Amino acid sequence: MARYTVFLYSPAQRTEADPAVLEAEMAAHDAHGSELVEEGVMVFGSPLADHDATTSIRADSLVDGPFVEIDEVIVGFYVIEVPDLDAAIAVARRNPILQQGGGVEVRPMSAGGDPGTHEASPA
Repeated sequence: MARYTVFLYSPAQRTEADPAVLEAEMAAHDAHGSELVEEGVMVFGSPLADHDATTSIRADSLVDGPFVEIDEVIVGFYVIEVPDLDAAIAVARRNPILQQGGGVEVRPMSAGGDPGTHEASPA
């Protein structure tokens, strides 16, 4: 099985403030996460704090907030374990953020190794 990280994107300047809408959106994400756990494909996932809480580090600087101006921000992610990229895309396409004005990015993870180590991906 291969592992993929699915990044969840949302517009940086999202203006939705209706608590009922936000609660319904989060409930959709909770239900989706539960489905992935029940299917046995989710390894780990988490929402992220607001992008304004970011601390960006470069070789010669430390900046409070994102390093660059952006239109979309990563608001969460999850790691899945599925047979291949097609299966990862099929899982990612079901994410409710796609109906909430956001998007997803599917990225393969390096194969093998212990957490915190790097081994080359298989050719």
